Amino acid sequence: MADWQWQLGILGGSTTAWVIGLALFALWLVELRSIRGESDRRRRFALASLGGVAILAVYLLALQITLFRETFEDVAGSTGILIDNSRSMTLSGASGPRSDAVRALINEWQDDDRVNPVVYLFGSSTRGAIWSGLGESYEPSDDETNIREALDYVLAKGADQDLGSLVVITDGSDASFRADTLALGSGAPVIHTIVVGGDDPIDDQAIVSLHADTTAYVGVPAVIRADVRAVGDLRRHELRVQLWHESRLEQETIAELDEAGRGTVAFEMTPQRIGRALYRVLIPAASNDEVPQNNNRAALLRVGRERLRALLVAGRPSWDVRFLRDFLKRDGSIDLVSFFILRAAADLTAAPTNELALIPFPTDELFREHLGSFDVVIFQNFDYAPYEMQTYLPRIRDYVHRGGSFLMIGGDRSFAEGRYAGTAIEEILPVKVGAPGVLKGSYRAEVNKQLARHPIVALGPDPALTRQTWRMLPALHGANMVGAVKEEAQVLLRHPRARLRNGAPLPILVVSDSGRGRVAAMTTDASWRWRFAADNATVGSDEYELFWDRMIRWLTRDPLLEPARISTDRERYGVGGDLVVSGRLRDDSYRPMKNARVQLHFQPAVDLEPVAALSTDQDGELQTTVSAPVEPGAYEIIASVDGKEVAREVFVVEESGDELADLEAMPEELRAVADRTGGRVFLGTGDVPALSKLASTSRRAAGLVSKQPLSNPWFIFFTVLLLGATWVLRRRWGRR
Repeated sequence: MADWQWQLGILGGSTTAWVIGLALFALWLVELRSIRGESDRRRRFALASLGGVAILAVYLLALQITLFRETFEDVAGSTGILIDNSRSMTLSGASGPRSDAVRALINEWQDDDRVNPVVYLFGSSTRGAIWSGLGESYEPSDDETNIREALDYVLAKGADQDLGSLVVITDGSDASFRADTLALGSGAPVIHTIVVGGDDPIDDQAIVSLHADTTAYVGVPAVIRADVRAVGDLRRHELRVQLWHESRLEQETIAELDEAGRGTVAFEMTPQRIGRALYRVLIPAASNDEVPQNNNRAALLRVGRERLRALLVAGRPSWDVRFLRDFLKRDGSIDLVSFFILRAAADLTAAPTNELALIPFPTDELFREHLGSFDVVIFQNFDYAPYEMQTYLPRIRDYVHRGGSFLMIGGDRSFAEGRYAGTAIEEILPVKVGAPGVLKGSYRAEVNKQLARHPIVALGPDPALTRQTWRMLPALHGANMVGAVKEEAQVLLRHPRARLRNGAPLPILVVSDSGRGRVAAMTTDASWRWRFAADNATVGSDEYELFWDRMIRWLTRDPLLEPARISTDRERYGVGGDLVVSGRLRDDSYRPMKNARVQLHFQPAVDLEPVAALSTDQDGELQTTVSAPVEPGAYEIIASVDGKEVAREVFVVEESGDELADLEAMPEELRAVADRTGGRVFLGTGDVPALSKLASTSRRAAGLVSKQPLSNPWFIFFTVLLLGATWVLRRRWGRR
C-alpha cells in the first residue's frame, strides 16, 4: 500500500497559503502586543497560547488540506515460465546434461495440474511455447543467450496477463546481463530464478572471443587477439594458446590470467598470399576439460594488397597521359608504375646502351616476371609492335582471365592504329578492333540511358541528373573507330552522331567481363578536357576525378561498386545457428531486381537443395534467416537468380560459436533480480518446490482514496470553541 500524500484545496495553492499564514502570524503578534500590560504572568501565557492555537486552527481550516493515497488489491495472478533454449543448456556436468534436468523438472511440474502456466522459450529470440508435451519437445538449439531481452519481452506481455509470478530457468551464461538495467515497476511480478548447473560448476578452458581485422594485406603484419578464460579446477592449470594456419602450427604462447581467470593473448603474423586466409586459435584440451568445443575458434581474413598496383604504359607523352598519371599518383590508395615510351629496342644509337639515359622498355621484366602483381594494366595510346611484345600479349590475356583487369585508352597508336586486330588483346577487349580509322571533330559524349546507374558514369544521384551532368561536361575531340561492340559488352558512353558500319552509335566507353577479370575500352584520348569547367557551366574537374576513381575501382572489383551484394549479420556462427542474410540485388545495368526469385546456397555445398528461396521487394532488397551448416569450417553463401550467381559472402562456422564460449554462470545477477521482486533463487533443480508453491498474487491498482480530516464538523466545532474561549477570557480579564 502506498504512503499518504497531501495537497492544498485553497485557491492559489501555496502562494495563497503563504499570504494567509503571514497575515495570521501578524495578527498573533498584535495579540501578544495587546496583552503585554497584563500583570498576571499566568493570564498572559493562557491568552497567548489560546490565541495562537485558535489562529493556527483557523489557518489549517482555511488551507482545506486533502490527504490521498493509491490503493491496490491483491488478485490471484497467472504464472509464467521463461526457459533458456540456448545450446549451452545441452552441456553436461557431473549430474548429467542440463537439458535433462530441465525436462525432469517440467515433467514433475506437469504432474501437478493446479497451475496452467504461460510458457516462453528464449535464446536468439523469445517466443511462446505450449505447456503440454514441453518436456518431450524441449531441445535447446539457439546460438545466443539474451536474458535481458527475454525478461523485457515477458514483463511487457505480463502487464496484459496479470502475471503474478515468473519462474526463469537458465544456466545464467550471459556475461552482458546486469540486473540493475532491468526496468521493474511497482506492478512487476515475483521473479524466481533457477540456475541450472549452479550447484555443479564446470571445469573449462575457453577462447571467449577473437578480435581481428577482416581485411589484411600481403607483407603487412596483422594481429589476432584472443580473450581467454579458465573456470573451475582448470583455473589453476597452465593455459597454452596456439595459432594455426591451415594445418601448420605458427605460434604458441602461455596466457596470463587475472584473479577472475581471464586474460588476453595476441598473435602477430604476416600474410604472404592474396585471397582468404583461415587462421585457428586453439587451446589444447585438458583431460578434465568438460567443454572442449570452445577450445578452437577461427578467424577469416581477406588478404589483399595494401594499395592497388597499377601499370600505366603510354606510347608517347600527351595531355591525356599527363592528367591521368597525375590523378593516379595523387591517389594514396594506388601504387603506380608508369612508362613513357621514348625509345624502342630497335632504335639506332651511336653509344652503348649502358651510357644512355633512356633505357629500353623492360617488356620481359614487366610481362613475364611481375604482371601478376598488378591489379590493373592500362595501355594509353600504346602500340606494342616496336617493343617486340607479340609474345607477351597472350600473357596479358591470361592475366585478365585469371582475374586481372585491363584498360585500353584511344589515340593514334591504339586499337586498330596500334595493330591490335587479330591479337590476344582483341580477344579480351569489349569491342572488335576492325579497320584503322580515327574520327575528327568535337562532340559531347552521351551516357547510355539504359546504363545511367552504372557507377562509372553515374555522376548524379539519379539517372536524370546523370544525363544532365554529361551534357554539361566539356566537349571531347576525336575518337578511334572500331569494328563492332561485342555481344556481352556494355556501352556506357557513345558518340552523339557518328555511327559504326552496322549503324550502331560509335562507342566512346565500353566495359565487360572477360573470364574472371574485367576490361574497358575508351576510344578517345581527350578525357583530360573534363578536368576543366565548360563555358557557362559549373561541372568539370570534380567529375573528371570521380569518373577515373570509379573506373579504377570498378575494374578492380571494389565490393562497394558491385551491382548485387549480400551480407550476414555476423562473421562467425555456431553449428546450426541462426544466420541472418540480407542484401540488395541489382542487374548488370544496376537497376533493382524487383520481385526476383532468389535461391541461397552454401559452398562447399551442404545439400543440393537451396537453403532458402525468397523474393526481393520493389527495391531489390531481401532478408531471411537460415540455419548455419552443422560442420565447422569456412563457407560462402551464394545468391542466385534464374540459376545465375549474382552475389556471395563468406562466414565461419565453429563448433562452439559465441554461445559456448563464455559459460561462467552469473547467479549474482539473477539473485539480484529475485531479491528486487521478493522471489527465490535455486542453484540447481534438486530443491525446487512444486510449481503451485511458486505461484503468487499480483497487485492491481484499485483507485484513489482521499479525505479532508481538517474540514470535518468536529474540527470546525473545535476551532469555534477555541475562538469563543479566547473571547470570553479576554472579556472576563478586562481585555478588548
